[in-house]
Amino acid sequence: MPKDRKTIAQEDLQSRIDKVIDMLERLEFEVAAIHNSMPVAPPSCRIARYLAKGRKEFYWYYKLHATTPIFPTQSDGKLSKYKHLGKAGSQAYIDAIEQITARTKIEALDRSIEALRQGLKDLVEETSKYNKE
Repeated sequence: MPKDRKTIAQEDLQSRIDKVIDMLERLEFEVAAIHNSMPVAPPSCRIARYLAKGRKEFYWYYKLHATTPIFPTQSDGKLSKYKHLGKAGSQAYIDAIEQITARTKIEALDRSIEALRQGLKDLVEETSKYNKE
């Protein structure tokens, strides 16, 4: 017995809902895996390069820069917007780059997750038209 159009439409809708849920769960798992595998830079942090003068010449140094004071200072324990990283290639510099990269990946995944949630909401609303009939 052939399926009627309504049944085919409902099965297609359920298939699309399942695909969205699967993708949503996969991306949420990726975010959790990033958080569990490495430190993540706080939101709104970036690497800033600055020129420092030594005794005989100038040097490029790097710092992690936040929009608000979040980094404890070594001298008085107050918070600062900056965390000094030293020269390019130093361990602190490499760690900061990895943390910024992790934050960027999470932010991109979060945007995709939000799009999937909106799509799922739309699909759930679409199911209501079949429930009324």
